[in-house]
Amino acid sequence: MKKIVSFTILLSLLAGSPLATAQSPQASDPLFVLLDVVVYRPVGVVATAVGTTVFAGISPLLALASIPKPHDAFQKTAKILVLAPAAYTFLRPVGDKSFPYDEPVDRHLNDLPDVNTTLAVPAPVVATPAPSVKPPEVKPAIVNGL
Repeated sequence: MKKIVSFTILLSLLAGSPLATAQSPQASDPLFVLLDVVVYRPVGVVATAVGTTVFAGISPLLALASIPKPHDAFQKTAKILVLAPAAYTFLRPVGDKSFPYDEPVDRHLNDLPDVNTTLAVPAPVVATPAPSVKPPEVKPAIVNGL
């Protein structure tokens, strides 16, 4: 019973996420959406966890493999074992069939205003010269009436 409740909660979290509503329902196949939520997303979570574990286990060997040029063994292996399954599971909109999922680079910039029209170039700052100050005149001190 506990497993059924846990699975139902997981399924409702995945189905109710903001990513679930990111794509219009007319653009995706309803059967694939169901298959995506019930099968592919949980398999993606498991693949991400297993890939992360394998990546941590082989990291000493990757350190040795990174010695010769181009020194990118960590990046390539992390992209294959961790980032690709994680992006497929957590970033890909529900019903999207693309693998590996590449998130658009400027997706988060769509809501920002255009920088060229909103920012004005500030006027250059011109320093004013300091006023000339004369030192005070020194008067001789009167000592004992002299």
